[in-house]
Amino acid sequence: MKIMETLKNHPRHFIIPFICLMITFYFTYHAIRGERGLFRLFEIQKEIAEAELLSQETTNLRTKMEKKVKALSPGNLDLDLLEESGRKALNVGDKNDYIIFD
Repeated sequence: MKIMETLKNHPRHFIIPFICLMITFYFTYHAIRGERGLFRLFEIQKEIAEAELLSQETTNLRTKMEKKVKALSPGNLDLDLLEESGRKALNVGDKNDYIIFD
């Protein structure tokens, strides 16, 4: 009861604490949900993990392609790989080959 009487008689005593409370809520909200808040930090960390995974997959694919190119180089020619690449590029098969469609 005394609080209500004090509030009616002296409202200015509650204005500054109320403003400070609202400012605190404002900054707390933006620290958590804002453009640079905690939730955005977790999203960015997830995006970084996905990008690192994609980078690793791309590196593995590049390594495989480099091995294939090295196997087809004139100094180190792999005849089986050359024949396989030729058949795939020309869409040709031997009469004794089995064709399995994916």
